[in-house]
Amino acid sequence: MTRPTLLAIRHLLAVTGIAALLAACSSSAPRAPDTYFDCAVTVPALSFGTTDRIALQRVDIRGVQSGRALVVVTGDTPRQFQELRGHYWHVAAPTLIERAFLDAMRTASSDARFGTSDMMKDADYRMTLNVTEFAFQPGGAASIRFDAVVTRKKGATVLSESYWGTAPLSGSSSAAGVTALSEAAGKAFGLLVQELATAL
Repeated sequence: MTRPTLLAIRHLLAVTGIAALLAACSSSAPRAPDTYFDCAVTVPALSFGTTDRIALQRVDIRGVQSGRALVVVTGDTPRQFQELRGHYWHVAAPTLIERAFLDAMRTASSDARFGTSDMMKDADYRMTLNVTEFAFQPGGAASIRFDAVVTRKKGATVLSESYWGTAPLSGSSSAAGVTALSEAAGKAFGLLVQELATAL
């Protein structure tokens, strides 16, 4: 082949390669926007028999469930979790649970007052929640598990128990998972406050 022919072939191959690259880039589907969720929890109305102040000192969550991504259960033996990319809580899970719990308690309680330890520096009782599961299985159920410890101002333990709440999903979507998690948390928080009312 002559030199002009080789140059023409190289030019043709380069143009073809660039055209293929541009076609591949332009044909990729646009990325779906991220979705952010809130969690609203309700518990039955309740009287604690006291107007004492109860401060939620902290909510602890370890591992992948402590972030903002929704978490799904992917296996049972052993228990396995996976972040659901593109679907997030609007705040980190510990803050989300703290807000949902306090909002539910303030609405449900007819006498005892609930707040954060920053709001109630000299509260009559302090509470900590250690969450070990806050996830759902698409098409299955949502679950929340946590240990709760409530102490008096001077340190005596009033309540130290583990709680678990589950709720079935109404579908396989992330929104169905969030709704079921809210229901599961309402059940578990409801058990906690019933036992707390008895303990106080």
